[in-house]
Amino acid sequence: MEHEACKAFLGRDGIRWQGVAEQIAPGGRVIAHLRDPLGGDQVAISDLAREIALVEAPRKTPPLFISYYTTNTPYEALADQLRRSLDRFGLPHRIEPIESRGSWVANTGLKSRFISEVWHSHDGPVCWIDADAEILRPPGIVFDNPFDFAVVRRHGWYDLAGFVYLGKTEAAGALVRDWAALCAQNPHVWDQVLLTLAWYRTAGKMAMSSLWLNDGIFRFPRPWIRDLRDRLFFYPRGKKIRPLIDQKQASRQLKSFVDASKRNENERGSDDISQAFRDALQRYRFDLDLSVDALFE
Repeated sequence: MEHEACKAFLGRDGIRWQGVAEQIAPGGRVIAHLRDPLGGDQVAISDLAREIALVEAPRKTPPLFISYYTTNTPYEALADQLRRSLDRFGLPHRIEPIESRGSWVANTGLKSRFISEVWHSHDGPVCWIDADAEILRPPGIVFDNPFDFAVVRRHGWYDLAGFVYLGKTEAAGALVRDWAALCAQNPHVWDQVLLTLAWYRTAGKMAMSSLWLNDGIFRFPRPWIRDLRDRLFFYPRGKKIRPLIDQKQASRQLKSFVDASKRNENERGSDDISQAFRDALQRYRFDLDLSVDALFE
């Protein structure tokens, strides 16, 4: 029944469902995955026009938007901007301060624990948003959303953990618990890499529904002339998704401010993920070693 609700959420027109082993036709993108550990996994393929319609569809009930920021760093001011943007649209939120642990990787590693604590204490779905982001317009794609999990996943394997939706479901709870445990055990590994592994391990053993958000929901830093071009030529013609979130990527400028020392030589990020694991993610194969070390071999 849960998977049927996910299919209804995506709509019937313009969405093609197929088994994961089938060849994906050009001109479409995989936007969702429905996991059945007993077999019969399905993916949904959509063109851009339908994705735009999904993003623009009116919906009513938002999740709780959550975030944290490190005190006595520039993230405090950025988090205040995020809070004001959420208030502007009347969106429920919980944004809390934490003490810095001395490095950017250690601080981001706290994200999964914070999300897990809020998810378990809240009676509905939650949506993490980075403290250095702002809401440009209500992200209705996560309103009334029946999926267990939603995130931007590029190339079929590269997760962007700046915006993470978790439904109030058994699968979402298992995912966030494993993610928090992995981050606690592996403080040198980026949290978004461990999120990918937690998703893989959870989907490997239980039914799970995942929505792969288009990275067009983000406005990344870029020259103003490109914003003007998109507003004049691409958005009106349905050639691009009009962004929902201003993802400022302040960490790229502030990482050295937060870090108390140089980069740990053992620090592992998304680009370090092995080709074998990338292939397994792209093909929805759940037969690989599930250890952290296996991610990078």
